[in-house]
Amino acid sequence: MTKNRFMRMVLAGAFVLVLLFAVQLKAFAAPPVRIAIIPGGGSGIEQEVVDRITSQLQDRQDIVISTVNPDWYVVCNITERLDQVSGAIRYNGNVTVKTKDGHVISTTAVQKYNQDFSLQPGAPLNKALVDGAAREVIGGIVGRAVGPIQNAVDVEMQMRDKVIQASQLANADNYDDALGVLQSIGPDTPQFENVRKLGEQFAMEKEALRLYNDAQSNAKAGKYGEAIGELKQVSAKSKRYSLAKQKIVAYQLALRPKSKSVKTSTTTTTTTTTSTTSVSSNGTKKQEKDAIMSEVAGSSR
Repeated sequence: MTKNRFMRMVLAGAFVLVLLFAVQLKAFAAPPVRIAIIPGGGSGIEQEVVDRITSQLQDRQDIVISTVNPDWYVVCNITERLDQVSGAIRYNGNVTVKTKDGHVISTTAVQKYNQDFSLQPGAPLNKALVDGAAREVIGGIVGRAVGPIQNAVDVEMQMRDKVIQASQLANADNYDDALGVLQSIGPDTPQFENVRKLGEQFAMEKEALRLYNDAQSNAKAGKYGEAIGELKQVSAKSKRYSLAKQKIVAYQLALRPKSKSVKTSTTTTTTTTTSTTSVSSNGTKKQEKDAIMSEVAGSSR
């Protein structure tokens, strides 16, 4: 094998290892946030807001714009009030970001008021003035809404990365480290309540592991009663609950006294065997005695 060919094989092997490592990292990466951006009332102005917000968010790798199974909803509402008599033009716009279970992440509001000082009361409002007010409220609400959405996504992705890290530690029974990671997640995350519940689950599993290990130690020392008492405290929600039930059955069997019938049967069998041995021994001695007597009788003749 030439030196160049050997080097090519080494480089190819290294590339495969790097590729496999990258695939593993990708498998443990936090999924992007799925966001549905929708108009609240279905108006054309609201749809314009939807389109502009979408265009500013769709290039982010940690966001997927989709109405299918979204994590969050971004609802755009704009109300329009036109008073022909006074010539007043009022637009109220707001964008609400909320999770699929209704938790509000952020709310942005913009109001635009214009007055058409026409010399003819009741005449149609100035179209340019109306269009200008609409454009201002659209631009204002989009400019204010995008920043909070991006910040909320950053917080969400940091939370997801930490939850994955904590879950991996918990799967390896490193519950103290897992709880430490979860405690670094602040209440500003939209999923803080779920994070708190996950921490309670890890704490429960930590206690279940302690009880199980203590029970094992007591069982090795022959203290089956204490071991059973500890195993009965393992939560039914723990992943060790089924194993704890199996151990309880095994330790209960170890505490049962041995059956007397078995001892009696063994004794009887031993006695019978002894009697048979005695009979066989007596029979052998009789045969030897008869043989000697026969020999003595023959000698007398």
